[in-house]
Amino acid sequence: MNSILQLQAPIQQLLKHWQQQGLITPLDRHFALEMVKMQRSHVDASHRQQDDAFLLFICALLSQQLSSQHSCLVISNINLENPLCEQLVLCQIKINHGQLEDEIKQLSCVGEPEDNLPLIIEYGRLYLNKYYHFEAQVAQRLNQMAAINLVANTELLPAYLNDLFDEQVNSKQNNTNEPLINWQKVATATALTKSLAVITGGPGTGKTTTVTKLLLLLLTQSSLTIKLVAPTGKAAARLSESIKASKARLASQVEQTGKQELKDALTRIPEEAATLHRLLGVIPNSHTFRHNKANPLRLDLLVVDEASMVDLPMMHKLLSALPLNARLILLGDQDQLASVEAGAVLADICSGLQQHQVNANTATQPWQMRYSAEQAQLLEKLTHQPTSQFVHPQPMIGDNLCMLMHSHRFKGDAGIGLLASAVNYVDIAGIRREWQHGHQELTWIEHHVQATTQGHSPVASTSKTQANTQSLQLLQVSVAAYGQYLQMILDNQYAYTQLESSSAALENLHSPTAIIDSFNQYRILCAMRSGEFGVDGMNLAMTNVLKENQWIKPSQEFYLGRPIIIQSNDYNLGLFNGDIGLILQDEQKPERLMAYFVKADGSLLKVQPARLPNHDTCFAMTVHKSQGSEFEQVAFVLPQKPSNAQWQLLTKELVYTAITRAKEHFICLGSPYVFEKACQQVTSRASGLAIRLWGTH
Repeated sequence: MNSILQLQAPIQQLLKHWQQQGLITPLDRHFALEMVKMQRSHVDASHRQQDDAFLLFICALLSQQLSSQHSCLVISNINLENPLCEQLVLCQIKINHGQLEDEIKQLSCVGEPEDNLPLIIEYGRLYLNKYYHFEAQVAQRLNQMAAINLVANTELLPAYLNDLFDEQVNSKQNNTNEPLINWQKVATATALTKSLAVITGGPGTGKTTTVTKLLLLLLTQSSLTIKLVAPTGKAAARLSESIKASKARLASQVEQTGKQELKDALTRIPEEAATLHRLLGVIPNSHTFRHNKANPLRLDLLVVDEASMVDLPMMHKLLSALPLNARLILLGDQDQLASVEAGAVLADICSGLQQHQVNANTATQPWQMRYSAEQAQLLEKLTHQPTSQFVHPQPMIGDNLCMLMHSHRFKGDAGIGLLASAVNYVDIAGIRREWQHGHQELTWIEHHVQATTQGHSPVASTSKTQANTQSLQLLQVSVAAYGQYLQMILDNQYAYTQLESSSAALENLHSPTAIIDSFNQYRILCAMRSGEFGVDGMNLAMTNVLKENQWIKPSQEFYLGRPIIIQSNDYNLGLFNGDIGLILQDEQKPERLMAYFVKADGSLLKVQPARLPNHDTCFAMTVHKSQGSEFEQVAFVLPQKPSNAQWQLLTKELVYTAITRAKEHFICLGSPYVFEKACQQVTSRASGLAIRLWGTH
């Protein structure tokens, strides 16, 4: 294989070296070694050594992509001069991309889509067989559903839509002379006419309000079995809260219409949301679910919120379990972080609407609808909105999508919304302008870097003498914020001591739900887990400073007031990765401590601390784990001097997601250089799903 690879050492030795350098994982190396063992039985002995080197290299590269949450290896994206992105290059590819693809096809373990082989190649992409079929089947089902048109009553629906949507809602949008469009109204009409509807938009654009009105109109037409789901317990709880709040807001509006059918339908809108795992039916100690293609879900309509968090394998399981005649509505923010596991399904679904030349200094949107002439005409008839301007000669699945453009959470001049928008556009001048504007919702705390004698990293700080005064400033803000829930705990502790002398003390107790709600008003979010300014370092610093301020007494593992985040699923207890709770006094037996959690349906779950699955302290958490959550205040912590590995995690999507978790106040501890460079690093996950949904575009 000398004609293909130029290696500075034997491939086995290089694999170990790359693993030690953190360029590949132990799993990547062992996967490559196992693939070679499988191939040997099919290859002539005289070619084994050469083929082994090439196969080891390709399999390690493919597995590295999967470890980085890509669905496949895009051959044209491989850097021929430095395929492993080494600082000192020890491996190069000596042929061009076309020749490399031909050589990969010659490997006996690589086949076409119809072949039952471990690796599949298609569209210049190399897949693990499993991931190829996940992607192909997800695309097939989405395309099938997208093609199903539903009969819309063009006589009744326009009046209903006018009843529910205020025509002045977007009256100040863009400050341009272009026709104003009520995208919530268009999104509702889209979902009324299609079996598959994808409604996306940033925070506060009204996705949940829109879907509540949609469900109201659907239930006026027929009785439907509707299920509401989200990827995590926290996201499901938020969806339930949002639906309840939307119904409450709608009540007076529906009352004013005087239409009894709307009043009746409003009461039938479901409010309780579940997790995807609960919907599909978890089988303990199994990766499969009770509901699948052979045992489909019993529902007519499924609404999935926070769809950006749904990875490719989970989307495959969900679509496989969906009945053939069911309708599906996906809600989410396509600009958020992609799922923790492989794939970026929502981003791929929306990719065909992306405008590739966007001027951040104008009102131009980064996304534009893409309708067929027939769908645009139908939408105009139903909504009286000017959608014909978005007719496209190749709409593909564009008829099924609608993006909500106007945020109702952030006022037009609100700092959080403006900063999030500037980050999303990668508008560096805009980012600087918003930070320098003096918005009351934004607080910038500058890192002050003090080099060690070696000049490599900042001086490590202790809890008593924080070498970095800026970090101390953040800790002081955090102590004040967390002091509110901790004061409630101390109030309870005192009340319990007074029970014997005064029964009135019970009346002053704060409920576990109220204490957890108070805790969830504020959160420290970190870009990564390790390091002084990662989750581990910030949790340690917060524990120490709260101890010094006598808010907590962390003399044992499960101390009063300790916030915990679950790191692994325990289906028997009903606890899942990302669930957050508090160690509190047991209401029945105050002398013992229990872990309390608020479940998706709003009920309390009480667990003995010793029974908890793998968990960590949670004064600080990663941005990834915060997806699906909102906090009144967010403190976002960036590393001072990111390593090469840390730079890979610092992306525009990470910063945008951190900012949009905050409702009232966003604080950032960082340096302008790190913040701005992170905003310029745009995530792009390798996948073939967009091609399967949109063709070439």
